[in-house]
Amino acid sequence: MRSRKAWGRTMNPGEIYAKTDDGVRELKERKLNLPIALRSLLIMIDGNRTIGEVLERAQSLRVDASALAALERAGLITKRFSAPSVTEDEKAPAPRSEDEVERFIAAQQQLSDLINQHLGFRGYLMMMRLQRAENLRDLHDFLPDFAQALIKRIGMDAATAIVAPLERLIVRGT
Repeated sequence: MRSRKAWGRTMNPGEIYAKTDDGVRELKERKLNLPIALRSLLIMIDGNRTIGEVLERAQSLRVDASALAALERAGLITKRFSAPSVTEDEKAPAPRSEDEVERFIAAQQQLSDLINQHLGFRGYLMMMRLQRAENLRDLHDFLPDFAQALIKRIGMDAATAIVAPLERLIVRGT
């Protein structure tokens, strides 16, 4: 894998990026006449894979992190989640924006309240896992397990009404 310096200061291989509205529009309308490699790279950005995974899959396109940075500068992609709190290369957590910290605290508190309210003692292990979460990405990874437990306890419709706003808060901040 490439050295840490090859990633530059703005992108970390553990970060997850997603297409912006402009990025989706560009894929439909092709107004910017992106080179095939950049357009293919833009298609690969799905909001679920890390930058490292995307670049691994894009090796045949002969692109690197600078191509992703160009897509970001053009406003076609944006960071969805920061890198995990602990990576193999370094043990220091990635810096967090004030908005990210506020969203994390709000989402963690809501999840804690919901576990207590709906799962009670059955949610003890889930509560322990929630307390170990260190960033929005950890909460995002936690959400499917919480949703599954909630569906089992209160049903699909009621759980969807609870989980959907939480996911919006974690992912988009709304």
